Amino acid sequence: MTQQLKPYGLRMPDDLKDQVKDAAAREGRSMNAQIVQHLREIYQPSQEETAA
Repeated sequence: MTQQLKPYGLRMPDDLKDQVKDAAAREGRSMNAQIVQHLREIYQPSQEETAA
């Protein structure tokens, strides 16, 4: 079963939105998936942090 996520409106400057859109296209992701990936990289602890 797939988890249903509630939509979250996100406002950002147009130039940043363009950068996210371009990066998502290069990596074959949606803008949402691109943003989620970057947030996960920032907020999920690395294996080194969890081993400490």
